[in-house]
Amino acid sequence: MNRPFPLPEDVGITRAPRLTPLVRATICIARAAMQRSSLPGQVARELYAGDRDVELVLRAAVGTATLTNTSALTQIAKAFLDTLVPVSAGADLLGRGIRLSFDGAASIALPNLTIPTADFVGEGVPIPVVQATTSAGASITPHKIAVITSLTGEMIRSGNAEQLVRQVLIDSTGPALDKVLLSATAAASDRPAGILNGIAGLTPAASGPAKGELLVTDIQALAAAVAPVAGNGNIVLVASPDAAVALRLRLPQTVEWPILTSASLAARTVIAVAANALVGVVETTPQIDASQDAAFQSDTAPVADGSLGSPYYSMFQKDSVSLRLRWPISWALRTSSALAWMTGVNW
Repeated sequence: MNRPFPLPEDVGITRAPRLTPLVRATICIARAAMQRSSLPGQVARELYAGDRDVELVLRAAVGTATLTNTSALTQIAKAFLDTLVPVSAGADLLGRGIRLSFDGAASIALPNLTIPTADFVGEGVPIPVVQATTSAGASITPHKIAVITSLTGEMIRSGNAEQLVRQVLIDSTGPALDKVLLSATAAASDRPAGILNGIAGLTPAASGPAKGELLVTDIQALAAAVAPVAGNGNIVLVASPDAAVALRLRLPQTVEWPILTSASLAARTVIAVAANALVGVVETTPQIDASQDAAFQSDTAPVADGSLGSPYYSMFQKDSVSLRLRWPISWALRTSSALAWMTGVNW
């Protein structure tokens, strides 16, 4: 070692993945709900002595079994978004866009801004004053992803709990994000609009023997549509699995745009997005509640009147603990000119 002082890796200390504090805090909340005699903080000191990040997450809780908002958890929230990237093109796309914070506001306005054009000025010549003009644009209001799942007592108490909980959090959230973000669904009281909403798809090039030429023609059309916003780069391609494979095999290697894959898209679909025009608000760590006393309707479409329909599921009877995840997340495109897409491509 040639350094004047040792780094953690020099003495055998490795840095834990950034999602680890959230996963471990979830385990502590779940085990405290099952043990009943302990608080999550006590469980954390027993299981993960010395892990200050876990204690930070747990101290942020309003109740004894809840993770909630605190500015100190911004990096953990970002880590959760980053961890979804392998299963969610939407998470990857939001991570490349502009990140904002509500900071207590009920909504965020994103006005359209016409940037004035600068020009050259001669020596000693007065510099002209130009004015930028604004107009009403998109706005972002708070929304959330929410899901309930359960783990058995054996799973929570096992030595593999950390890996199991991590996968539950990822699998429960990633596909839900893609399903809404990469859709043409209009905004509603419970969700933001999909980024394709209100944007007509372009017509793909007609079929023919030269697949590579068709691909280039379609990508040129998509790029031309978003170029005024993307400028010299900032274009991200999001494609269905079949189209993504074709893009990686046939697109010239000199094109360095990221290619993201999402199974939520219809076959032979490709989207071009100017990442600098996608605005996301992902400002809090996911809120996790745990209970062993909960009873709920185990259905992907539960009745809305609050009654417990069939199948009725009791955590106490099954020796299980229920985990409820609520993740505040919203987004909007600053301008519809930042996105172009087509489906039914012939390559």
